[in-house]
Amino acid sequence: MLKIRLSRVGKKNSPIFRLVVAEKTRAVKREYIEILGLYKPTEKENRFQCKKDRIEFWMSQGAQPSETVNNLLCDFGVLSKDKKIKIVYGKKLKKKDAKKESTGGDVKAVENKVTDSEESNKQDESAESQGKVVTDNEDNQTDKNEQVEKNTSENK
Repeated sequence: MLKIRLSRVGKKNSPIFRLVVAEKTRAVKREYIEILGLYKPTEKENRFQCKKDRIEFWMSQGAQPSETVNNLLCDFGVLSKDKKIKIVYGKKLKKKDAKKESTGGDVKAVENKVTDSEESNKQDESAESQGKVVTDNEDNQTDKNEQVEKNTSENK
């Protein structure tokens, strides 16, 4: 499978990237089929130079651009803007961590809601013992907390 990728060339702290067509499994610095252009991210003018006809030719032959190259081609008008890919950088969560967050987060939320309802019940009892009138808003809040507790226990 052919890929259109970036290959870094240039000196230290002044990167220049070649736009190359290479086999997906091959090292991109040494073994590429054709150079399609240059990308100089540090320059303000002439940042991106490419052979548009050769890019279209290789894409018609089945070469797929990498996500970064795809977005560069969209930004500089080689491809249409609607083909731009949203790239999310950062570490991916492992399956174990994702499960812990999903189950652990629900349990913590339920525990917090339980303590909130217990606190409101204590406030109601202390208000009654002091002879204060409990408003409807406080009663509604405790009813809502109890309903949430029932729904979460049913979902488990």
